[in-house]
Amino acid sequence: MTHWQSGMSLTSARLGGATCVMTTTSTPSIPTAAYTKVLLTAASEDTDSMADVVNGRMVAQTAGLYRVAAAVAFALQATGSRAFAVYRNGSSARVGAAIPATPSGISPRLSASGLIRLSVGDYLEIFVWQNSGGSLALYSQFGVSAFLEAEWVSQ
Repeated sequence: MTHWQSGMSLTSARLGGATCVMTTTSTPSIPTAAYTKVLLTAASEDTDSMADVVNGRMVAQTAGLYRVAAAVAFALQATGSRAFAVYRNGSSARVGAAIPATPSGISPRLSASGLIRLSVGDYLEIFVWQNSGGSLALYSQFGVSAFLEAEWVSQ
């Protein structure tokens, strides 16, 4: 139990919560009509050793309920639809989004968030999908083409 004293800062370590933010700046080519994993290649925040940059995913080190948020950006192309989903242990975890292709001049960025219960060893990944009729690259918007973040909120 933490005994609070004057001047102490509130940190995730003191709250017992894990936080991880992973990104990629790569812009891989995504084939049409096939869910494709996006490799997360960097961690900008990782308080619980969750980042697995070798396999491009997050691995829970602490069991509990996590607030998960993710986003991806697609290159400009006006045909078809775009989608992404956060996967838990290789299956969709009900966090994701889908939109029709956007008109010329706008590169679509999809984002979603939700609560996901994780056990120690469970892993999270991002998968993307598009059906433009040909391969379509992710787009590096604001220096990042995709991100995934998870924050422990309760047991």
